[in-house]
Amino acid sequence: MPVSYRDICDDLLEEIESGERAPGALLPSVEDLQRRYGVARGTVQKAIDALQREGVIQFVPSPGFVVRGRARSARYGVERHVRGQGPEPEARATLLAGPGTHSHAARQAVREPAEVPAPEPVAERLNVPPGTPVWLRSGTGYVGNRPTRLADSYHPLDLVAGTAIQQEDTGPGGSFAVLESAGLRLAEVREEVCARMPCRRESIALALPTGTPVMELVRTVFDDTGRAVEVMIAVLAGDTTVFDYRFPIPD
Repeated sequence: MPVSYRDICDDLLEEIESGERAPGALLPSVEDLQRRYGVARGTVQKAIDALQREGVIQFVPSPGFVVRGRARSARYGVERHVRGQGPEPEARATLLAGPGTHSHAARQAVREPAEVPAPEPVAERLNVPPGTPVWLRSGTGYVGNRPTRLADSYHPLDLVAGTAIQQEDTGPGGSFAVLESAGLRLAEVREEVCARMPCRRESIALALPTGTPVMELVRTVFDDTGRAVEVMIAVLAGDTTVFDYRFPIPD
């Protein structure tokens, strides 16, 4: 029976999963694989393309295709919402550098805040008509030097006028602390999480290897009257993101 591209994929996967080809190891050249399996160049290329789509290998200019390693992960848990714990909640992720290593705080770079019309998904959650002016804070989160998170936070204008939320640096405690210092009592957080493939803009901004999905997190924060006071939409690199929740079981 002729060798198929999937046969080549399965053999290479077995070598990778067994540890024979460690992260960072160079794959055999197309020519070497042609000779090994006695197939056409197109069959080998199809196998390589499939492994790249599946996120098993990545292309590195000179030397070529290498086995992808496990990226250090940003872990997001319920504790990032604790009051008075430092910067913006999404910047409180814990960096998992692997066994025997220390954890580090993720960091973020904030772009200049601005007034914008509320997109429909945001308007729906803030309970305002689409296009209503809202305040937008956008930022990019990093693990080491790699971008891992794109986040847009939207606030009703009447709540943030004259506050530090309109500045690039919100100060200690982030937006939660600013809102509570303005007299609000934050009471609930709703999070909607889904996995999807990124658009081209997201792939470029997050420097995603081919075939890497993203996690989309939509967080709505409510005060003690039930009013939505913030909607945050984050796109997170799927290969570096861990959601880790521990909470009491409701009665």
